[in-house]
Amino acid sequence: MGGRAIQSWAWPWAPFVFACLSRAFLSLWLVFLVEGKVIGMVPGFLRSCCFYGVAIVILIWLVQQVSGVFTAHPTPDLRVRVESGSFHESKVSWLAADMRGWRENMEDAYVVDELRKDVFGDSLLFAVLDGHGGREVSALASKLLVREIEADRSKHNSNGKAETSVELAEVLRQSLPRLDERLRRGSWGLGWFFPGLLHPFATCGSTCVVAGVDLVRREVVVANVGDSRALLIRDGKAIALSEDHKPENPIERNRIRAAGGQVIKIGPCHRVDGNLNLSRALGDFNLKASAGLPPEKQKVIPVPDITKTPFQGGSSELLVLACDGLFERNSNQDIANLIWPKVKTGMALDQIATEVLHQCCARSLRGRPCEEGTDNETIILVQLPVGERPGGPVTPPSTVTGPNHGFLLAGQRVKVHGLESESGQKFNGLEGIVEGERSEGRYSVRLPGLGSKSLKLQNLLPIEVNSGSPA
Repeated sequence: MGGRAIQSWAWPWAPFVFACLSRAFLSLWLVFLVEGKVIGMVPGFLRSCCFYGVAIVILIWLVQQVSGVFTAHPTPDLRVRVESGSFHESKVSWLAADMRGWRENMEDAYVVDELRKDVFGDSLLFAVLDGHGGREVSALASKLLVREIEADRSKHNSNGKAETSVELAEVLRQSLPRLDERLRRGSWGLGWFFPGLLHPFATCGSTCVVAGVDLVRREVVVANVGDSRALLIRDGKAIALSEDHKPENPIERNRIRAAGGQVIKIGPCHRVDGNLNLSRALGDFNLKASAGLPPEKQKVIPVPDITKTPFQGGSSELLVLACDGLFERNSNQDIANLIWPKVKTGMALDQIATEVLHQCCARSLRGRPCEEGTDNETIILVQLPVGERPGGPVTPPSTVTGPNHGFLLAGQRVKVHGLESESGQKFNGLEGIVEGERSEGRYSVRLPGLGSKSLKLQNLLPIEVNSGSPA
């Protein structure tokens, strides 16, 4: 199931093609105008075609401007649009909500879909795209994202087996730069005829945070480009699954300067060449035009950072994706504090999302915003399932007991025992938290003060939780 489309075009490439034709007619008309004064050898038929083409482009632009005046809605627009659904017989439920807020136009988009089982096994995909400089890139990228991911993996999936989360992470790492290249190339390769500032997406771009949920390995694989965010709320605590890409970050700043750019602070924001307050994005091809540099070394790049995080699922956890409009004056934990108490009271997800979006939007004073929170706002909430054995549901981690249940779940408390090597004996008796299965029969366990250790199942004793004590 795809996310909400924020454009009314039946063909997603239509705005791109129209922009290319507009530039072509205007450029040729100017060339023929000069040529007519100097040489005058161009046939009159071609001159007429360009003249009427330019006239049609101007007429369409005027109609759009006039219609925009009559169809514009007052700001802030606090109407929240909600879409919801579920996967795997309602075991995974999700809700997406967006609100225009103080902006004149809605430039966000989102994606909710199930990846092909013959390629990825049981994997779901959620994404939030926050457009800037227009809505064209976020809208188009949201339509192409899943198609690009599945097409790439299908080319390399020669053995016919379902892919693991490791491969899903690599697919996401490769697919986002390829998606960006497809946006540059455009439909029928028209984009190559419009380099630099002539490209329709020269000054238009979008963030993209993607969460691939691997239900087999029980991991959330996040690929992030820009400053939209993904986080897990686990028992009220926010666990960041992505980091913002800002020009002032040392790694980003060094790359921008090496590409011949500058990081300039304007007001509270650092901006690339005094323009874009992001250092990674889809689109924005005027900031990806440094001659002789590969895509990953340009001022702005579409290369994602990847994280993999085990999840517990059930009522103790919630996956959240949101655009930066929710974080203008809120940290990850602030958002968790807004959401989690409402979840624990049993409030419906649509009501939770509506209240959160309203609380993150700037208040009005005499018709103007009086605080931060003036961007579009989009949020996706996902309730993930607890683990399942082939024969049925697994008991949640807080109630699993005994040393021989055969497998462990992320988030489960365990005690280390039975290590016989000289280096391993010092771990015996320590208690830790299972982070996830590293390989068959081995688990990654976080031990206090010692970090993550890879330990065998037979050396991990689940800690029994008494029914009368808190989990």
